[in-house]
Amino acid sequence: MNRKVVISGLMALLLLAAIFAVPAVAEKPEMIRVVVHIDKAQFKPNEVLGIGGHVIYQFKLIDAAVVEIPSTAVGKLKKLPGVKMVEFDHQAVLLGKPPGVGKPGSSQPAQTIPWGIERVQAPTVWSITDGSSGGVIEVAILDTGIDYDHPDLAANLAWGVSTLRGKVSTKPRAYYDQNGHGTHVAGTIAALNNDIGVVGVAPKVEIYAIRVLDASGRGSYIDIAIGIEQALLGPDGVLDADGDGVIVGDPDDDAAEVISMSLGGSADDQYLHDMITKAYLYGVVIVAAAGNEGADSPSYPAAYPEVIAVGATDSTDAIAYFSNLRPEVSAPGVDILSTYPDDTYKTLSGTSMATPHVSGVVALIQAAYYNKYGEVLPVGTFDDMGTDTVRGILHVTADDLGDPGWDIYYGYGIVRADLAVQAAIG
Repeated sequence: MNRKVVISGLMALLLLAAIFAVPAVAEKPEMIRVVVHIDKAQFKPNEVLGIGGHVIYQFKLIDAAVVEIPSTAVGKLKKLPGVKMVEFDHQAVLLGKPPGVGKPGSSQPAQTIPWGIERVQAPTVWSITDGSSGGVIEVAILDTGIDYDHPDLAANLAWGVSTLRGKVSTKPRAYYDQNGHGTHVAGTIAALNNDIGVVGVAPKVEIYAIRVLDASGRGSYIDIAIGIEQALLGPDGVLDADGDGVIVGDPDDDAAEVISMSLGGSADDQYLHDMITKAYLYGVVIVAAAGNEGADSPSYPAAYPEVIAVGATDSTDAIAYFSNLRPEVSAPGVDILSTYPDDTYKTLSGTSMATPHVSGVVALIQAAYYNKYGEVLPVGTFDDMGTDTVRGILHVTADDLGDPGWDIYYGYGIVRADLAVQAAIG
């Protein structure tokens, strides 16, 4: 065969292949969520659309927004008008280890008072506080959600909301607890004083179940920050409905008086701290688990100065081996019996289990003070040693079991509901 003919034929085939070849599809960049600190007067959400992203959530109480963008567009985002800083998202995890959701029981067990509730001497002040203060004191539990029809919790559930993936939803299925951890924490705070199951530290306090962790017990800092904002805005979505400047302890507003977070992470994100600071300045008492790594210091958000970091103790008053050091106070956190999904009960351990004991004691303090004076106490600081702030009362009334005063193991000691309430009302 003529060599020129062969070559010509091959060239023709190559030309046809080039004409009919399917072009390679460029791989789409990964979409990521970030927080942008903004100048609200200059920031325009539509500008984000121009770089292939969109605004998922714009905070009402801090100058920041949650944006989803291609990972390759972060540089462009930083240059948009009104954008001051961009922060990446981080992960937090629950700080207790549930063994799995239980199966429904054929009947509810007779009520028992868990040892931790007895240890903090909560039952001795229920006659003074009536367990709470009739609809004024609310505890927001930022966790995996709640079993909203559990017979030991349902009557105290005032509101539920999910902030997973940056989307706010009040549909019951959105905040239903698919893990167990949140339901367990809720029971230690507010299980009913009835004839079944268990009883909580503050058995008549209203609870807000704010789901910020998924079924695996993991969640994003973004969702936690949104959850804190939701706790401040409350069910009506309005920070100060009556416009009197009083947010916490105001019967005309529905902001939570206490925020309880049995979760933690290793990152320090500015937007999360900004939201916590905002809640603190409004007068919300924020309580968080110190962490279960046996580390030298608490995890975040417990590490922030505005937050009460809680360490865990066992039934002999020994510090739990897993409890991170340098808490502010300590509470029972080993072998804690509480409510669990599917109308059941479980025994769990962790600083997650210690935290709701303190949150419940704070609710009792504020309830007793409100019932007597018509207002709530200010939060106070880590160094307070008086009875004119919540943190000061916790410090001076705790059982001081370590070195005198604050120490790296117990903090100021194991909290005492009876002494704290007595100090609050004089």
